[in-house]
Amino acid sequence: MGQFFKGVAEFTKDPKMQALNDSQKVLFNAPTIVYLTLQKGLTQFSILDLGALEMSILLAAKSHGVDSLVAYECVKYPDVLRKFLKVPENENIVIGIALGYEDDNCINKFRSEKLSLDEACHFFN
Repeated sequence: MGQFFKGVAEFTKDPKMQALNDSQKVLFNAPTIVYLTLQKGLTQFSILDLGALEMSILLAAKSHGVDSLVAYECVKYPDVLRKFLKVPENENIVIGIALGYEDDNCINKFRSEKLSLDEACHFFN
């Protein structure tokens, strides 16, 4: 376990990772955040509909020159959001989309490693 925490400590010393952490604390300095909710008690497949709405919002924003970022940080404290946004108890706060314009901050240059298609997907005949 000590090796794990040592790795975390080294990871957080990286200036790029520190910039990510700092930007998350202020919700990426986004002037607008869109919250998508889903009524409690709906079928689990309703999340697919919400995902389609999310993608439509992202594409519409981009078509108007507005950048977007979907992040857990935006919905990390649902009880606080529920109180200040007056979200009814019968709704789950599911997705937060930060909208704004990308700046020169180094965090906007960060790209995570991606799995290859072969590693991420398995196709069957």
